[in-house]
Amino acid sequence: MSLAASPERKCPIIALASTKGGVGKTTLAYVLATEVSRRLAASDGNHGTGRVTCIDADPNRTLAQVLRLTNDPRIVCVESDSDRLLSDLRQAGPESDLIVIDLEGTANQAMLYAAGKSDLVLVPAQPSRFDVVEAVKTVGVVRKAADLVGREIAHRVVLSRTPVLRQRVADHSRTQFVRADLPLLPVELVQRAAFQSMTYTGTPPWRQDGGEQAAANVASLTDAVLAIIGMAPGLPVPEGQGAEPAAQPALRVVRTVA
Repeated sequence: MSLAASPERKCPIIALASTKGGVGKTTLAYVLATEVSRRLAASDGNHGTGRVTCIDADPNRTLAQVLRLTNDPRIVCVESDSDRLLSDLRQAGPESDLIVIDLEGTANQAMLYAAGKSDLVLVPAQPSRFDVVEAVKTVGVVRKAADLVGREIAHRVVLSRTPVLRQRVADHSRTQFVRADLPLLPVELVQRAAFQSMTYTGTPPWRQDGGEQAAANVASLTDAVLAIIGMAPGLPVPEGQGAEPAAQPALRVVRTVA
């Protein structure tokens, strides 16, 4: 059986979007992809294709770079842009259990296309007034895409890099997001050293010594995200820090040609 909820195995699509750079889109895309891959590895073949496709539509190619370091055989990374995005999504759909799109930190055509094709748009934001303003702009693009495609597009603001200990400024920001009619994911991505080091080493938190708390944060966040798009969050996960990937061919980074 596939991870997808529908019987025809429609591949769910998640887009990471913000009109502001540096809010944690790539970090969130990375932890979602690697956590779903871990669960696929632990499911003993009880899944569809066993593949997560990451589409890196950010010209900086940060996601593609860190995935090369991770070298997870269940993750395929496609380098894309606004001209190729729709065709890349069509090609990836039948071959994937989940598609994750990492977008550039600006409101552009690629964001509109990605939102229109997505089952869920996640808007990472840090607890600051500036990020509240940018999240409002981003959700505005999502709502335009929903109007174009004639359907509701689920979206959630994901607070990122929040302090481990609750602070007054963070609580105030949460209130501001709610007042701006921006739905919040109930799980935040907390500021931890494991999330910073993984971008340099390509090692997910669950494979890092001392990364248990960060790994637990990622697992809870992934559960919340998968529940929204109708994927089964309760895939079996081995005890400890998870199973290492089996020896398989290296990560494929696909550069599509216009």
